[in-house]
Amino acid sequence: MNFFEWKIEMPDVLKPYIDTENKRMAILTADDDEIHIALEFDENNNLVMHPRWNINIVILGDKHLKFTTNS
Repeated sequence: MNFFEWKIEMPDVLKPYIDTENKRMAILTADDDEIHIALEFDENNNLVMHPRWNINIVILGDKHLKFTTNS
């Protein structure tokens, strides 16, 4: 999926909720019971991530990320 100029890969067990107006995204489990990570852009248009302990972040390239869970 694309989140503005970033490419983000994630398994089907994760579900994104995107607020395009405020340039924010939360990624939850497919049944919406747990937040794994929240992302937003700061005032300088830098991507800021707020991960929880149960998410793995892999940098695949320039503006290309992959998220997986610890389970």
